[in-house]
Amino acid sequence: MKRTLCTLTLTLLLGLLSVGCHDRNNTPTPTVSGESHPSQTFSTTSEDTPSAASDTADTVSDPDLLSDVPLTEIVDTTGRSYGHIRSNGIVTLTDHGIFYTINRSDRSIEGTDTQNFEGNVGKTVTNYYLYDPRTGENSAFGSIPDQDYEAGYVRMELDGTLYTLLTTGNAMDTIPDPLLLGAFDLTAHTIQTYPISDNGFPYTAMTAADGKLLILNHDQTDTLHDRLYQFDPTTKAVREVLQWELKNNIGDSLRQVYCDGQHLYLLRVHFQGQADATLWLDTYDLSFRKQSERDISDLLKQSISDSLTPEDADNEIRQMVSRLLLLDGNILYYENFSTTRFVAQLDTGTLLDIPSGLGDRWLASSGSGEPFFYVAFDGSEENSVFNRHKDRLNKTLFHADDPHYYLTAASSSPDGHRLFQVDYTNPNDRNDSLPTKLYWVDETIPS
Repeated sequence: MKRTLCTLTLTLLLGLLSVGCHDRNNTPTPTVSGESHPSQTFSTTSEDTPSAASDTADTVSDPDLLSDVPLTEIVDTTGRSYGHIRSNGIVTLTDHGIFYTINRSDRSIEGTDTQNFEGNVGKTVTNYYLYDPRTGENSAFGSIPDQDYEAGYVRMELDGTLYTLLTTGNAMDTIPDPLLLGAFDLTAHTIQTYPISDNGFPYTAMTAADGKLLILNHDQTDTLHDRLYQFDPTTKAVREVLQWELKNNIGDSLRQVYCDGQHLYLLRVHFQGQADATLWLDTYDLSFRKQSERDISDLLKQSISDSLTPEDADNEIRQMVSRLLLLDGNILYYENFSTTRFVAQLDTGTLLDIPSGLGDRWLASSGSGEPFFYVAFDGSEENSVFNRHKDRLNKTLFHADDPHYYLTAASSSPDGHRLFQVDYTNPNDRNDSLPTKLYWVDETIPS
């Protein structure tokens, strides 16, 4: 097992840790490195790449991919059907259509008796596709063999390319795994992968700043570090720009990164020993000069249910963080892999209203479009959607074509579309199930 997987609670996304087991070194101020290196490029080969020619939406060239892969219909709120896709993985909306995956175990790969990070026996092959509801075209990008985990929550669309981060190998063994940047050209339907670190870790983060990508890695060397890398899409060069050294539960560990186009925001946990952790929001300029820092531990604690013990609250501060948004330089959204989510107005230090008791059912949309919030896996909340208007959250309701459907995921694209995934299986209420659907909605058209 990897060193950073040594103790810890399983989180909702990946059974990750609350990083109390890392060795830490007291280095409160990150160092800036000007060194860079050209990244190597790896492309999928013709052997493991399905044809780039378009398949029909409910047909895949490899019959093995169809086994137990559900057929999902794409519709709009008027009931119009835009076809079907088959997917058992992550679905993300882009300006070019619906980007999705099909995962399968490949028992032809050596090591099929092992269990990988997502719990699958054997090695996993992930196949990537793009479905355009406007044309009905379903395009295959290819596959990535021996993929262990994709951090789908970081998927980002930039200049016609969708980027994501992934590891290959097996995160549960002691062998170092590479952290790779996957680049999917949404027009050419091709895959390129770029190595970010030879000592990668499945939990990671990514944002775009000044036309470049900033990528967080918790490396797995003997002396553990958090490193922030910059990837230049033009030159393909990777360079380390900030670094945190961790040792003996003293020091800092990075949790998330976000850029609003003007400033870079880094979310960091500061440790003063095994039982003392605080949460900080640091502001940098785009040249990586630190401008300010703010302790936001109290905001997180205010958002936590009164039923949690002080130990639980401390653990929530330590948790890995799936989303960080800083909107208009004032509205902060925080979402971790455990149960804590909150929206805060920084200038007043107050929380914006979130329905109480929702825990991890309150989520922010994925994708690179205008973010919004929604309640998932909770029919009692009537598929509530919350749009931000300045310093307020305005509630609307999403109406599916059957009242038993509930929201399970949502995504937005820069061109103004939203994608809502709905599902329903509850034999205690109805003695049947409803098929999964994807609602593709143009938010630029008045309802």
